[in-house]
Amino acid sequence: MALFVFWGEQGAGPGAAEQLDACLPGESHIVPEQPSRGSVDTPAGRWHFMAFATTTHFYSAERQVWQADGKGVCVIHGLIWRIAADGPRLLDAADVAALLDRPDAAWPDDISGEYAVARLHADGTLIAFSDRAGLHQLFHGSAGSYVAASRAALVAAVTGDRTPNPDGLSWLPAMGYRAGTATAYRAVTQLAQGHVLTIGPDHQTIRPASSPVIGFSADRGYSPALDAVLDKGIVQARAAIRLGVGADGPIDLPITGGKDSRVILALCLAEGLRDRLRLFTRGYAGHPDVIAGQGIAEALGLPHRREPPHGSDEPAYWSRAHFFGKLMAQTWQTDGMVGGWDLILGERVAAETLITGHMGEVLKAYSKRPLPEGILDPVAMVRLQAPFDPMGLLLPEARERLCEQLGDQMELARRDGAGEADLPDIFYYRNRIPNWLGAIRAIKSFERQPVVPLGAPALLGLAFRLTAEERKAELLHYKIVERCAPDLLGLPFAMQRWDARLPGAPQTDPVLPGADAPPVFGNWQFSLNHNAAIRAALAAEVEARPDLTLWRSIDRAVLLDRLRNRRLDYFDGISMLGLVVAMFQESGLVQPTKIGGTGDAVPAGAACADYPRPAITGHLDAIRAAGDALIFDGWAHARDFPAAQVAVEARLDGVSLGIVAADGERPDLIPHGMGDGRHGFSLGIPRDRLRAAAGGAARVQVAIAPFDSDHVMATPEIAL
Repeated sequence: MALFVFWGEQGAGPGAAEQLDACLPGESHIVPEQPSRGSVDTPAGRWHFMAFATTTHFYSAERQVWQADGKGVCVIHGLIWRIAADGPRLLDAADVAALLDRPDAAWPDDISGEYAVARLHADGTLIAFSDRAGLHQLFHGSAGSYVAASRAALVAAVTGDRTPNPDGLSWLPAMGYRAGTATAYRAVTQLAQGHVLTIGPDHQTIRPASSPVIGFSADRGYSPALDAVLDKGIVQARAAIRLGVGADGPIDLPITGGKDSRVILALCLAEGLRDRLRLFTRGYAGHPDVIAGQGIAEALGLPHRREPPHGSDEPAYWSRAHFFGKLMAQTWQTDGMVGGWDLILGERVAAETLITGHMGEVLKAYSKRPLPEGILDPVAMVRLQAPFDPMGLLLPEARERLCEQLGDQMELARRDGAGEADLPDIFYYRNRIPNWLGAIRAIKSFERQPVVPLGAPALLGLAFRLTAEERKAELLHYKIVERCAPDLLGLPFAMQRWDARLPGAPQTDPVLPGADAPPVFGNWQFSLNHNAAIRAALAAEVEARPDLTLWRSIDRAVLLDRLRNRRLDYFDGISMLGLVVAMFQESGLVQPTKIGGTGDAVPAGAACADYPRPAITGHLDAIRAAGDALIFDGWAHARDFPAAQVAVEARLDGVSLGIVAADGERPDLIPHGMGDGRHGFSLGIPRDRLRAAAGGAARVQVAIAPFDSDHVMATPEIAL
């Protein structure tokens, strides 16, 4: 991977080239294997560039940067290959430079991959663009700034303008990721998906690429005439897999209970890779995804392993310092470009790859829900699958502004020939793909460069030649599996099955969650509910920073009320963790944590150390035996943050024996002013764990967790 920035001397900010040479490496979120610097004198003036390259599974650092006297410079970031009859042909920076030998040279249609490209020509013209889906993001300044980069902070550093942009930041609490091209910086704009940036001697232009993915015709719908296009897409997808897996060695392939990973498995089987496959599913034991994944592996005679989520099966109850440290690091690494629900955080630089099912959502409908009748409202469109301001944080003017932006996108799609049922799918492709998945790529591609077979050009183009109902029925997924590995058609999915409208599709009963199934969503994210100290610290930050431009979009009074009195569900959490990133970005509550750097991979979050701890009360009511376990019953409550259902921990000599949330029904607490009374706990500790920790009798400390409160409820002595 090669992070890069180009800037022209005629448009640079107040800093001289030497000053930028000194400061730009600090804006890079990676520790590069090979940093490159250079200058090129052209008839239009002097250009400078920097590239921060790391070796990947596909390229050495040197092959990602090309420069030749009298011919200019080319830097590539990501993975680029040319589709050929005899298989994929990898393209490096020199190959790309040759293809773009003139400022007006066309980018061939038979190229695939995930990439960002910048080509500086000898005449002083800079051309920059990314892959069709915009997964590797590009950024630029306003006309006359003469700057383009693959990281927004690099553009802000060159222009010398870090003024926050509330229009970009307010998308994060609205729905967790951005829509459109606004960034966290007023002076920085993201290059729109499927567009090409040209900075010439006296102009800056942005134009659509010659071959857009989305195009509507009058005769939409699958027909035998499209069989050849589907077959071409399958060939391209199989070629991508072949490129990713190499000639030999085991292949770790993720498998879930969904359709996307099933299609990738079918393509791998069609490519003759069965004997190399090692399937794995990430999730809790007993989760439907894990059960379905195991069943697929058993049916095929393939090995399968389960990987616990977040590295552990234990629920994650985070301390305030851990929460702040992680989110502050993510905010810096992503430039405040995406919410914190997924915790995008990079720790190491590596030369690995992974075959993934991403882009599969483009081949099927964004939402399976019925569309409202009539003209689709922007908010209703977003809410078909994702939240839109679920906590009501947006001020009316900001809400209207965001809705107007969505409405403009929808109207443009209608003019291009889209129907109302197409609009959610177009929204997904034009916004969630580049602005959510693309933000992930900006971090995770330095650890493991993914190959995305379902992003094959023929498949993406085919998706929007179908009707919306055919996408909703997941017709392309079904046809690919039917062609490549029909034995997979009848194996159960997790919580879904093939659409009954598909001719001949088996209606196998899905794997459903059991009565004692582990949670489907969430883990560490719900620390916002279970640690009142996190809420108290966030409230203190909101109160201490009244001048943030973010408050032009967000109602501070409503936000403070939500922090104190609202128990967050899944969608609320997406919104609140988006708000956290937006607030941290503008207020400078970030921790520069470079991918591949040394030191603590989980920053300490020292900025929150001085916040007062909230008052918490609790009581251990009883200890009872249940089989070979002891159950500690009681209640805990945070008076000033009554929506929190605080975590309670049993400890022995400072070692945790178990943690549980005080979220049980206790109606007897309501008359005592404890909200809805859902603050009871029953913490079970196996006697074997107690015996292993103590040997004989033990004094078990029952206290508020995780170490953000001084309140100890009881320290009873227990005979083992």
